Amino acid sequence: MPRHPYSALLLAASAIAAACMPASASAQVRRCTAPDGGTVYTDRACSAVGATASTPRGGNAPPNLPRTGCQRQLRGLIHELSFAIDQRDTNRLASLYHWQGLSHSGGYRVLERLDAIAQRPLVNITAQRPAQTVVAQQRTGFSGWVSARDIPTSAPERPPTSLRIDQTGASGGGTVETVFGLRRHLGCWWVSL
Repeated sequence: MPRHPYSALLLAASAIAAACMPASASAQVRRCTAPDGGTVYTDRACSAVGATASTPRGGNAPPNLPRTGCQRQLRGLIHELSFAIDQRDTNRLASLYHWQGLSHSGGYRVLERLDAIAQRPLVNITAQRPAQTVVAQQRTGFSGWVSARDIPTSAPERPPTSLRIDQTGASGGGTVETVFGLRRHLGCWWVSL
């Protein structure tokens, strides 16, 4: 007989409840235009909040592209970031953002910044690495016997810590630079401001 008879029953009940739950729940943030011309972000249909759907200015993106936020490789994150900005797709850009720990009002501020970033034409994305420290080594004379351990080697390359986004400014004049911090969370790469 089990030590705690109710623990087996509780475990079985939780397994049944987990099997009955939907496989995944994901919300899509929609950008809508309010009657006064303002922008409204919602996870509901635009008509539910009295607004109309805004169409992205890029407009030529295939409508059924899969939206995946979790990028296991940094190269994939840079590609998705570039695609989201090229298509002026705030939702796709928001799917790459590390939202962990943001308050409700903080989330809206970040979303407005992401929308502004998504609406500017992209020039370049650069992965930035921390500066390497260089240690001067004292040179010694040749002793006649050299071991592979004695040959100076360079320090291993550090992983990038941020992405610099270069974009053209308003009306095509000047450049705007945004630096996204890089975060590794649950095996995925995410950006943060």
